[in-house]
Amino acid sequence: MITDTRPEPRTMTDKALPSVDVVVPCYNYAHYLEGCIDSLLRQDGVDVRVLIVDDCSKDNSQEVGERLAAADPRVTYKRNEKNLGLVGTANVGLMGWASAKYCVLLSADDALVDGALKRAAAVMDAHPNVGMTYGLSLVFAENDEMTYPEQPARFDYRIISGAAFLERSCRSWVGVASPAAVVRTEMQHKVGGLDPRFTATCDMEIWMRLATVSDVAAIDAVQAYYRRHDANMSAGYTGRPVSDLPEQFGTAKSVIDGYAGHMKDSQSWLDAMRRRLLVESAWLAGMALERGDKEGEKVCTDFARTVSADWWKSPAWLRHRVKHLIGKDIIRVVRKLTGRTGEQAAHQPFRAGELFGWMPEDSVSELHRS
Repeated sequence: MITDTRPEPRTMTDKALPSVDVVVPCYNYAHYLEGCIDSLLRQDGVDVRVLIVDDCSKDNSQEVGERLAAADPRVTYKRNEKNLGLVGTANVGLMGWASAKYCVLLSADDALVDGALKRAAAVMDAHPNVGMTYGLSLVFAENDEMTYPEQPARFDYRIISGAAFLERSCRSWVGVASPAAVVRTEMQHKVGGLDPRFTATCDMEIWMRLATVSDVAAIDAVQAYYRRHDANMSAGYTGRPVSDLPEQFGTAKSVIDGYAGHMKDSQSWLDAMRRRLLVESAWLAGMALERGDKEGEKVCTDFARTVSADWWKSPAWLRHRVKHLIGKDIIRVVRKLTGRTGEQAAHQPFRAGELFGWMPEDSVSELHRS
């Protein structure tokens, strides 16, 4: 059964404020849902609506979602008739429901900081060429309490071209945490919904696709909370021997080849990504070698082959070949003699208490103050 208690249409008074529709996919996150929705209903300076899309949760998400919808007319609860996964569930809201000026995709285990939507809307209202804004995200652990920081009276933000964003995404990393991203709904509908081929990197893919047709704004303020816990989808990928590098590469190649043909330097960005991924995969292979993980080392090697036919000629993989010939036991002795001891743990890009987000440099962005 689908429960859909859509709010009444916006009034003329509501339309004086920037409108934002927030889609909240939920699968077995009933225990996080109330905090997430509370952070949205606290937003001032915007006309906000919320759609909770329950992807056939097996916990009491339906009970919590229906209660939240009954308590506030701005909240709608909808339960999928069958499990659609994250991408399908997100597209139910983004493509089939969102109609406000701006839209947000916010997982039920994350939350927004007070004033986040007002700041993002102000930037995008001032810059119609911007298709997406994002800010910093505070990473917190599963049992940490969210404490709402004082809203900054003024804030800085930077505008970067879509080309600069795409180049950064290839040469380094995307640098955007999903809960901090706000998208112009008209642009979202223009480029289409999330791509089901990229379950792990669907957020990266849509941001890069947006950057092929619009500029991007980065707000130098904490905009969201990103909850780090073992049930995160990303945890299942970043804990693998080769991390999420194959998904990163497949995503970037799809966008560059399929949507960025009009950008003259796009293939050079992809070439730069190939070089970066060869370095990172060789490093991960070295970690696997030192752990004694032969299968993990092979996974990294196999991935390098997909990145470049000449992967074995790269300096990083030549160094790895030397390490492989030396063997893990001698490497451990050398580490002990040089004081470089310590277990080679799996790569973990998000750490509780840290801020996550790329603030563009002066060389690639234009600084503005609110």
